[in-house]
Amino acid sequence: MIRALAFDWGGVFTEGTFDAAAVRALARATGRPEEDLRDPYLALMARFEEGAFDLPTFHRRFSEATGTALEADAFRATFLGAIPERRSTIAFLATLPDRYRVGMLSNNVPVLCDLVRDDRRFGRIERFLFSNEIGVRKPDPAAFAALERALDVPPHETVFVDDAERNVAAARELGFQAILLDTVPRFAERWRVVVPDVPPPDPELDA
Repeated sequence: MIRALAFDWGGVFTEGTFDAAAVRALARATGRPEEDLRDPYLALMARFEEGAFDLPTFHRRFSEATGTALEADAFRATFLGAIPERRSTIAFLATLPDRYRVGMLSNNVPVLCDLVRDDRRFGRIERFLFSNEIGVRKPDPAAFAALERALDVPPHETVFVDDAERNVAAARELGFQAILLDTVPRFAERWRVVVPDVPPPDPELDA
């Protein structure tokens, strides 16, 4: 019996990962090739998602690591403006029946967490668990343990949706009924098997 539904944010409610979109946006803003920015960005984001520093510090360290000089306000606007929303899954969230507890477990940074939590379209989410707030990132088992405690539902009664195979594999090892979201049509097929009483997202909304 499924009693809880939990979702990642980036790659589930966004088209592709936020990080890939942010690197593209920063490359355009700085005039630098994406490949020059990607590795420094990802290394810093891992610390940022753990709550090691704030956005101004992330900006400073990114500038130092990449030799770029984007002004602070422009950096913030570029970084936060890189969210490519996925309409189908955002609309789907509002259709989830009240009988399910609904949570979010995401590797994320404070400034983005605030945007997500304050977005009325995510009002169906009962518990938000962000890596920078719980101090651990997926696929660490401690992140999934925090999700279990927050929803107060055991893993075998919880569906977890993520776009990263490593996170899906980790969740399955811990007993969650985890589903990979790579494309919405393929995800819809998998969802129907695990949660047959709830219609999956409509891929046509992303057309």
